[in-house]
Amino acid sequence: MLSYKLQVREYYETLGMRYLDLYLRDSVLGYLKAAEALRTRGLRILDIGCGVGVGAGLLSGSAAQYVCLDIACGVLRYANSLPNADIVCADAALLPIRPGSIDYALLINVVNAETDGEAILREALSLGARVYAESPRALDNELIRHLIPRVGFNTTD
Repeated sequence: MLSYKLQVREYYETLGMRYLDLYLRDSVLGYLKAAEALRTRGLRILDIGCGVGVGAGLLSGSAAQYVCLDIACGVLRYANSLPNADIVCADAALLPIRPGSIDYALLINVVNAETDGEAILREALSLGARVYAESPRALDNELIRHLIPRVGFNTTD
């Protein structure tokens, strides 16, 4: 698993802002769907696997606190330039966040059922926050629905 995580980190570090060329559409749609489903105004949000900060760009202005977390430290420099966004470089399966310190954990296009998706979801659930997760892949959404079955916590179709 460690080699997989290193590959993921290296991939996104190398990709940098070209991330937007590949994933911008899916990211924006995911965050807009989350914004419609959730009432985040004035709340503390943890964006797990935030990438270059698309979600922070869309949602951080209405949140009391918006924390961008990604395993690829280099991509966080873009999110770091956004107002009202805190930056954390960490593995989503080992979150350095104290339980009870956030209201929502967002996982937009992060869960991979074939690798560490279950560990990441379980770690997010351990925070005691509401968890919103979705993926463009049906396999990932099956895992999400299995672990987050309550309506309002996961709105994947």
